[in-house]
Amino acid sequence: MEGDGALPARAGSLRPALAALAALVGALLCWAVFVRSAQGQVVDEVAFAGSGQTRGLLEAQARGVLSVVSEGSLVVGMLVAVAVAVARRAWGAAAAAVVVVAGSNVATQVLKALLPRPALGLGAENSLPSGHTTVAASLAVALVLVAPPRLRGAAAVAGAVVAASMGVSTLVAGWHRPSDVVAALLVVAAWTCGVVAVLRRLPARTTPAPSRAPRPAATRVLVVVGALGLLAGTAALVVVAASLRAGPTVVVWSAPEQAGGLLQVLSYAGGASAVVGGAALLTAATTVLLRASR
Repeated sequence: MEGDGALPARAGSLRPALAALAALVGALLCWAVFVRSAQGQVVDEVAFAGSGQTRGLLEAQARGVLSVVSEGSLVVGMLVAVAVAVARRAWGAAAAAVVVVAGSNVATQVLKALLPRPALGLGAENSLPSGHTTVAASLAVALVLVAPPRLRGAAAVAGAVVAASMGVSTLVAGWHRPSDVVAALLVVAAWTCGVVAVLRRLPARTTPAPSRAPRPAATRVLVVVGALGLLAGTAALVVVAASLRAGPTVVVWSAPEQAGGLLQVLSYAGGASAVVGGAALLTAATTVLLRASR
């Protein structure tokens, strides 16, 4: 229910602002660990090599998903989100959707251009964060922002499916490494939390309507899926890193594709799990942030 006046200070901007900072730090940590360090590059490249194990089965579908993304589709998606918000006279939601989509995608391209990738013989050009994933994830968040409160749970599920499908497709097609995709999700999360922090300071009539209803089951499911995905990804990362250290490191560090097929698949599956978990938590967190803190 929308009302007059500003949200109370305790429902204000501190927590989403801190969450935005944490997401930004997380994206930079992805770069520091998996791009700046030799060990991180190797772990990422082992997952990259693992994607080849399923490419023959899934590449056609993955490329079909990837072909949807273009500058035109980004603009159309943003205009649709704005149209939905304007139809509801949710002016703050319309502005928030535009800022999240535009800001996330510009930030991704700037980071990709500015962040260096040390030449360690494992790919010379930096590909972090993933542009395709940023497009899908930012539009997913925009969908949640402009949806009526009663439909936010469904919008969050749909958005998570879209973002996860795009992120995993970039892995399947061999376009990106897992860290690229996770970093993209974190960039979108940073912009989302930052925008919500600003919205909390605006008059309530201009902001997305907060939901007073019990948290929808869809949000709870997304949180569980997200937590399980991140746990699976973390477990796979630990096992792969430990196995690489215990194995023929001289060969593997210089040629990740020489790692055993099982290790490659485990690393790839762990990366995909983290992507699915991250996408689920992104849209679930958006619904939670939009709820009134009463």
